[in-house]
Amino acid sequence: MEIAVATTRPETMLGDTAVAVHPEDERYTALVGRQVQLPLTGRTIPVIADAYVDREFGTGVVKVTPAHDANDYAVGLRHKLPILGVLTLDAKINENAPEKYRGLDRFDARKAVVADLEALGILEKTDKHKLKVPRGDRTNVVIEPMLTDQWFVAMSKPGDDGKSITEKALDVVHSGEIKFYPENWVNTYNQWLNNIQDWCISRQLWWGHQIPAWYGDNGQIFVAHSEAEATAEAAKQGYTGALSRDEDVLDTWFSSALWPFSTLGWPEQTEALKTFYPSSVLVTGFDIIFFWVARMI
Repeated sequence: MEIAVATTRPETMLGDTAVAVHPEDERYTALVGRQVQLPLTGRTIPVIADAYVDREFGTGVVKVTPAHDANDYAVGLRHKLPILGVLTLDAKINENAPEKYRGLDRFDARKAVVADLEALGILEKTDKHKLKVPRGDRTNVVIEPMLTDQWFVAMSKPGDDGKSITEKALDVVHSGEIKFYPENWVNTYNQWLNNIQDWCISRQLWWGHQIPAWYGDNGQIFVAHSEAEATAEAAKQGYTGALSRDEDVLDTWFSSALWPFSTLGWPEQTEALKTFYPSSVLVTGFDIIFFWVARMI
């Protein structure tokens, strides 16, 4: 039996780890839990049931590529699917794909995949299709969703006092220690924090506060206030080789939190610190309550 799947990015098929159907779609009930052969790859992947699938769209079957689509990533986590990245940082096909496609630019790989499916007699049809495609604002190049190593702040993990930083931020507003004017914007604040995910604080930019992490030759990580402290910590753990610093910088909103450290002399009790910090009023736009105000709190 064959299952027809439509896609606007045929090259990402090389990284598929499942096909999904809606759990209430009777057309495919008997297939859930079975394995299907993924063309061109020599791999078999499972058929899974997930309510994310729109059974009215196309054939009601979608390919799942957790490494290259945000929605697919969420499906992959729910079903504990393998996450197989098939693109390099410069948008070429990597070593996880069949050898024939390795090193091809994504758009060349797209044409090659379609041609090979047609040659096998399993391409049903190609259609013109309009869709929104994210592009870089400076280069106008199509941006590819993909997984990369980043630094995160744990938003829901309890601290030494048993409370997460999210709980503390909700508490100070609930108690009235911090007030919003007009008061209705509390709802925006609470909604954001009650649905918060871990906060990605690393950025691949030229400017900013550099991430305070150093790496050993074998990928060991030493987070510290300074390179001297990182070197000392590495020596303590038995590593004496050279260290290289993470090239990423901190997210702008996270950098804002460094204001009392970098401009007012904290933790020293300077005159500037006594005069300006903590502050009592923040005048800001409602559109950055979740981006900035919540993070500052």
